[in-house]
Amino acid sequence: MIMPLAAAAALAAAPLGATVDKIAADSGFAGEILIGKGDKIVLNNAYGAVAPSGKAKHQVGAHWRLASITKQVTATLFLKAMEEGRVPGSLDTPIDGLGDVTWRMLLTHRSGLPNPDETPKDAAGVPAFYNQPLTQAIAHCSSRPGKPGADFAYNNCDYLVLGGAVMGRNLLADPQGWRGWPAGMTMARPGELGVPGFVAGKPEPRFRLDTFSTSGGLIGTARDVFRFDRQLMTGKLLSPAARALMWTAEGGRSYQALGQWVFPGKLEGCADPVQIVQRDGEIQGVQARNFILPDKDVAVVLFTNRSSDDFALGEVWQGKGFVYDLLSAAACPTA
Repeated sequence: MIMPLAAAAALAAAPLGATVDKIAADSGFAGEILIGKGDKIVLNNAYGAVAPSGKAKHQVGAHWRLASITKQVTATLFLKAMEEGRVPGSLDTPIDGLGDVTWRMLLTHRSGLPNPDETPKDAAGVPAFYNQPLTQAIAHCSSRPGKPGADFAYNNCDYLVLGGAVMGRNLLADPQGWRGWPAGMTMARPGELGVPGFVAGKPEPRFRLDTFSTSGGLIGTARDVFRFDRQLMTGKLLSPAARALMWTAEGGRSYQALGQWVFPGKLEGCADPVQIVQRDGEIQGVQARNFILPDKDVAVVLFTNRSSDDFALGEVWQGKGFVYDLLSAAACPTA
């Protein structure tokens, strides 16, 4: 629903907290939102009930599955390892054991490796890949050669392979014990899921988050993600040159960069397009979004434990919807 102009203007003029509270209430949002400006967290609120029909409320500081925000972290740490010489060659260097598949192809999902989503599904629709130990998952990823330069195909195997390079060791060698993740973030252990998710109003089907590993298995808080964003924005994780490389979109019709999407977004209240670095994530009943707006020195992190079929976050390019309203309030206040 498109908000009337008078109502939109009144909402934009309200203090940020009141504006975000209204956006969340009007949409029925259940989860947690954090907005940071510079090094300061200007808003961190929780909304709604954990279970659709439950009484327990969401709490600030909950430990969420980061889902594919993990890929953004993995890509960043990979670029850092390459910058420090711990990964030889360049992004376009073929990888030992993968034929002519390069690091860039993994980072942009053009490797043609076996795809976990194509494994047989159980009665709940969960691919078999995500209900097996990590050892078997890795074996599946290497079960046949890749197809260098294949068409884009979103594939968690790409980032499982990258994970081994990031860690400088075999991914199977106790990834939970590795200490290189950003502060506060940990890799899910068997049976660990973080905040429980809901699909079609019911508890999500069974799966193993630890099998997602470096493609989607990190757990952390909204503040942990914001801390990562600030370190990335301020050059503490990557040099400006390496960050610029990571944030350079493919071009043409694609805004895909390395482990994230980067595009000019038109927001309500801003006269000019705003550069948006976006990382989406969704595993079963939990959705995650991480937005970095470098030109505005703003970061927005949000989690909801309702699937995309239960709660539509929307996209900036649609010019309406939850994410559009939230980013407009955070980055383009009119008061």
